[in-house]
Amino acid sequence: MTDWEKKAAAKRAQRDALLPQDLVQCDTSELDVLAFPAQSGNLSRQELEITDSQNITVLLDRIKDRTYSAEQVVRAFCRRAAIAQQLTNCLAEVFFDRAILHAKNLDDEYMRTGKPRGVLHGLPISLKEQIGVAGVERSFGFVGFLGRVVERDAAITALLVEAGAVPYCTTNVAQHLGFGAAVNNVFGETTNPSNRTLTSGGSSGGEGALIALRGSVLGIGSDIGGSVRIPAGFSGIYSLRPSYLRFPYEGTCNSQEGQESLRSVLGPMAASIDGLKLAFKTVLDLKPWRLDPAVLRMPWNEERYQLSEHGGGKNLVFGIMVDDGFVRAAPPYHRALDQVSSALKAAGHSVVEYKAYDAGMGYHLFGEVWTADGHKDLYDTLALSGEPRVGPLGSGPEVVQEEQVSVTKYWEIQYRKQRFLKAQLDHWNATEAVTGSGRPVDAILCPVSATAPQTLRGRQYYGYTAWCNLADYPSAVVPVTRVDQAKDPKVAREAYHNDLDRELWEMYDPEVYKNAPIGVQVVGQKDEDEAVIRMAEIVDAALKASRAS
Repeated sequence: MTDWEKKAAAKRAQRDALLPQDLVQCDTSELDVLAFPAQSGNLSRQELEITDSQNITVLLDRIKDRTYSAEQVVRAFCRRAAIAQQLTNCLAEVFFDRAILHAKNLDDEYMRTGKPRGVLHGLPISLKEQIGVAGVERSFGFVGFLGRVVERDAAITALLVEAGAVPYCTTNVAQHLGFGAAVNNVFGETTNPSNRTLTSGGSSGGEGALIALRGSVLGIGSDIGGSVRIPAGFSGIYSLRPSYLRFPYEGTCNSQEGQESLRSVLGPMAASIDGLKLAFKTVLDLKPWRLDPAVLRMPWNEERYQLSEHGGGKNLVFGIMVDDGFVRAAPPYHRALDQVSSALKAAGHSVVEYKAYDAGMGYHLFGEVWTADGHKDLYDTLALSGEPRVGPLGSGPEVVQEEQVSVTKYWEIQYRKQRFLKAQLDHWNATEAVTGSGRPVDAILCPVSATAPQTLRGRQYYGYTAWCNLADYPSAVVPVTRVDQAKDPKVAREAYHNDLDRELWEMYDPEVYKNAPIGVQVVGQKDEDEAVIRMAEIVDAALKASRAS
């Protein structure tokens, strides 16, 4: 065993020793383990009632009316998180004892003052491992960073605590936070609880798996500097990717000089749709620009949430894109978007086809921006311990720079990017000619990926999320369905857009990907975060109504 392997093994042992030791080992060969926590016998009736809450707002109300104490809620989620860890290897750092003490203090304060700490009083919050928690190690999935303890809470952590939330764990990530699976040499690989031969996405895959198993109901994942966010779509949960500079940020540069030179968009991930608005509005109401100089002074906009620029939310027109013209999405996404389309029409809205603007060029530009440093940062960090690289470089874009580009070259890339984004915006606005509403399409509905959740470390295409990051379009993910072998058969095609399109289409196998979660994105234009949240709620409500009818 090499030195780095010994250090990683010691770290995992340290983490495991902090988990509850009275839990019966979850020994199962089942691929779908979503129901296993409730069947394991490890949770009491009350713990199941708490962790199975179907609505985060209702759970918070039950803490505030003292149906549950904050301590009871935190203890329940700590135990369920430990079960989720056994099943999917989703946790990085655990600090349950500290969280339970925090909850006790909140209970004492509430008893003494009669006032909850804040909107999130007593709610356990899980955090992606990159997010700083004072006194807790943060490695970004690198052996070379083990032993580095965060000195102070990140801005997002501090704001959540100020609102009454109780951080209790951090979750597994992709090495370097740079590809679509949560795997690294420190904590290993996180699997998808719906089918453990598949990935739960990345780079926030640990967060996605934990929430899917209800080891958390609300957590913070991320989009990294133009990277992709697919854990929610791959884990069957809700998520929001805010506009850049509207939500608190955290350093993600893995340099030895403080890890603060790159920024990442941090977005809420939740077990129920109400969690997106709850988390986003709560943080904005606490004025995050007080703590993070990069955050714009843009408070919550209620008019935007009420869709004042979109006919007040009545007779919305959605553009549906199942094929971006570069890589066609796999069959389950066709069925999912058909379901969404039918549900929205039944709810009184309209749906039109949306054709992407030159997705191949956008994907190419994304690759140029994402790999502009020639992966120097990655290689320098790997050299700290001698550990190997894990996962694909660039994780998908066909343009992968192996050498750093010059400043002049980088600005040339940015110039081409801005010209592309202008043309793309004009393309979107031109849809006014076909909507009949006097507006362009109000939002675009599209897949989370061209592929279903892939086999562990399998090939993925990020174009359906990368275009949002490139243009700074906020997007929300709504879970829709799961891969069904009978309903989602492999389909032959006579023609393909390119070799990548052929490779990914032919890779699809409904038996391999059975039960994999399939989510749909709701994409809005820049800074329409509140509108995207509301339209995601409308999509979700329409789906639920259609299933109930």
